[in-house]
Amino acid sequence: MTTSIENLTRTSEILKASQNWVIFTHKKPDGDAIGSVTALITAGLKLGKNIKWYGVENDLPPRYFFLPNLNYYESCQNNFNFMDSGELYIFLDCANETRSIKGFQTGVHSVNIDHHEDNTHYAEYNCVDGKASSACEMLMRIFRAGNWEINKQIAECLYTGIYTDTGGFSFSSTSARTHKLTAELLDLGVDAGHMSDLINQNLTQSGALLWSRALSHIKIFGDVFLTSWLCAQDFRDLKAVSPDTEGLPNLLMSVRNVKLAVLLTENFNGEIRGSFRSREGINFGAGDIARSYGGGGHARAAGATLSGSLEECLKGVENLLLKKYHDGNNIIKQA
Repeated sequence: MTTSIENLTRTSEILKASQNWVIFTHKKPDGDAIGSVTALITAGLKLGKNIKWYGVENDLPPRYFFLPNLNYYESCQNNFNFMDSGELYIFLDCANETRSIKGFQTGVHSVNIDHHEDNTHYAEYNCVDGKASSACEMLMRIFRAGNWEINKQIAECLYTGIYTDTGGFSFSSTSARTHKLTAELLDLGVDAGHMSDLINQNLTQSGALLWSRALSHIKIFGDVFLTSWLCAQDFRDLKAVSPDTEGLPNLLMSVRNVKLAVLLTENFNGEIRGSFRSREGINFGAGDIARSYGGGGHARAAGATLSGSLEECLKGVENLLLKKYHDGNNIIKQA
């Protein structure tokens, strides 16, 4: 799934033509989601746009508080009232409408800018490239196609999303084009060392303690699988918030010989969210596991909301991993 220069240009024209933007991000927004939104808001303000930004989380990840225009964010956990009132609804980094605000209606004036392979093309206009490294890469290509001005502040937002969604340029989604676009951002004044410090050395004290607790919950089984978990009481004990887990699933993948890692977190309302990460070496990936629970994402990084208690979900995930691994190995042996 790729996109053309015509599609990029058309998306740029749609954005420019609308005076009123309403932007949405996905559940548990990461560096790419927040980087792309803040880049678009900064660019939109330069064009005199009226802008609103909504998401389902109460808080944004503290580690990205260095980005501009975070004050535009508003939490909306109930159904959003989509009305045809001259507004353009913009979904950034959302593979499908269920990953963001509740209440989306097909037919409303909307744009979907994304890079997930399983994007469902739910909007009126869809600018999606499953081979792109990030939503920020897609947004930069749109800016380039439409001759938008990219200043240093916008460039830093875009760099944040590209850097985080490529794992510091280490994931397989990092292409030659990704590096070329990143080089342009550096030419615009982005300081790579400074940005690395802002992104990687920005964990709160509560977040550090929360990570420590998650590490103490690690279980390794089947030689290649790792699970960890955090219950609602862990967050209460440490005065931590859900966004403090940003980056933790990637850390779990740093354990030697682990091919797939799972982090389950229990929210204060009892909802269980799963974050899945994987690498080559097994017959399925993180995306496969997430889709088993109605979620989605990339082949190597995905997420889903699970049903049941934390204990039930942990057991269920472990059984699913072992079954898929066993079935896959049998297929390989029989081939």
